[in-house]
Amino acid sequence: YLPVEFHEHCEPQAQRVDVALVIDASTTMRDDRTTAGRTKLAAAIEAATTFVGTLALPLDQAAVITFNSDAQLLQGLSGKRADIEQALGQIPRLVRQQTRIDRGIEEAHRELVGRRHKAANRRVMVVLTDGLANPEPASTAVRRAQEAKNSQITIFTIGLGKDSELNVTELRQMATTPAHFYHAPDGEDLLDIYRAIAVEIPCPAHGFWGRR
Repeated sequence: YLPVEFHEHCEPQAQRVDVALVIDASTTMRDDRTTAGRTKLAAAIEAATTFVGTLALPLDQAAVITFNSDAQLLQGLSGKRADIEQALGQIPRLVRQQTRIDRGIEEAHRELVGRRHKAANRRVMVVLTDGLANPEPASTAVRRAQEAKNSQITIFTIGLGKDSELNVTELRQMATTPAHFYHAPDGEDLLDIYRAIAVEIPCPAHGFWGRR
């Protein structure tokens, strides 16, 4: 047997990213509470804001997209922290019924391949939802996610709530791999999940022996 020495090492500061934060703004996000007594949307905004704090702005960029009966680009890809956080703060005023996950993914895909994307940056999408896709079936969102993945976009999905309230199978299919899907039983779990994704983006576990 010959000895083998591995020198694989991930340097997060060398991995630049453009991230689209896609956040469910349906009525259940506003009306349902976490175990701490706050809205699920408040917990999601805090977690997303913390995530933005991990980015190396302005080299990294982030965009903010919400979805309910349709999708809305609140902030295009930007390296300005104040603009990104201001967009996150607008979400509670935009709550509507329905859960068009497909439209959120479609809007994020459009932004990540658009003129604001930095060619050297890795494209990433983080999609958070707390409910079943409606009125469009989840299969449509799976197709939209595949189109995005065909554009070399890495997709993380987060399902917030009970399995019975989520399209768990389809959320796994939307994600780049099943391991890119995260389940948050409670809104208070979101902070740790977004932190985990922040680590996973520049240093994917499958790409470095030290993370296996």
